[in-house]
Amino acid sequence: MLSVLPWVSVSLATVQYSTHRVDQTQVYMVAAPMADYRVVMTEPAPNGQDTYLETTAAFARRTGAVAAMNTNFFRWLHAQSLPSFQDYQKWIMGESHPEGISYRALRQTCLSGRGSIPAGVLGAYIVNGQVVRPYEGGYSGVVHFPAQGGIEFYHGRLPEQPFNVVSGSQQLLEGGRKLPVDGSDRTSPKAILGRRGNEYIFVVSDGRGNGGSPGVSFPQLQAFLLEQGVTDATAVDGGESATLVVQGQVKNHPRDRYCELARWLPAPTLTWVNPEEEAREAAMAMGRSLRPVGANIGLVPREQTRGALSFAFWERIQQRLLTRLRAWRHWV
Repeated sequence: MLSVLPWVSVSLATVQYSTHRVDQTQVYMVAAPMADYRVVMTEPAPNGQDTYLETTAAFARRTGAVAAMNTNFFRWLHAQSLPSFQDYQKWIMGESHPEGISYRALRQTCLSGRGSIPAGVLGAYIVNGQVVRPYEGGYSGVVHFPAQGGIEFYHGRLPEQPFNVVSGSQQLLEGGRKLPVDGSDRTSPKAILGRRGNEYIFVVSDGRGNGGSPGVSFPQLQAFLLEQGVTDATAVDGGESATLVVQGQVKNHPRDRYCELARWLPAPTLTWVNPEEEAREAAMAMGRSLRPVGANIGLVPREQTRGALSFAFWERIQQRLLTRLRAWRHWV
């Protein structure tokens, strides 16, 4: 039986943020008018790689997005690259670099939110008309953000003139009706891009016990989305990658084992991390262990209200105060 309980709803300018309980799982939702926001995405890497790993928090901070979430599935370090505890030890001590990735680089990325680790994006990925990854099958849920604004949903194909494109595992809703989905996964956190009238919809759910939530299935999320008035929706990369940032705070409860390790275990060789960026990342994560991902998407206001100081301005002031407070506590 599906039980949907509204938890709290907060209006942030024209962005509507709300939390819900679907059975025993926390679900987070953002709705934003398309006319008021433009879409920004993780840029292609300049060195021939697809993108660089970056947490959704760092992406939102860097682009000024008032709401951001992860999108495409991606690859960077296979679990088979570190099959044993001895392999982990060698990696941490700098004696091995599986797939060319050093532990030192991982720690820098985890602490500051962004570093130099390349990511391979899976599925179609196009940024401002530049094809990072063409559609080659597999990730059939294609979401298109035209240059003039708006959002379009495709199954197994690209639009004729793609501008900004991300891909997911499966489309959940089309024109207000449910589509056939794989309902076997009931525990993983999930991330969804959707449309409700002229609004962009971002939805992320907790799971695997993170935040005290056991998780929900895609059929349950289909029912939830329809109750919220969402007509079209596609699932993107979930699991520990699923992250939703709203007005400078991570709202859900991601957990990444690599970054958990990197936060408390320093590298034997010197790793320089910008202290201001580390403080900003920590303040936005609020104790959560964020997974750096290969692709993010965000919503940036088209126009700033005249005479009003931007959220990014106040966020910078807050982070500078936090950095100075930490430095003061260190020396006192």
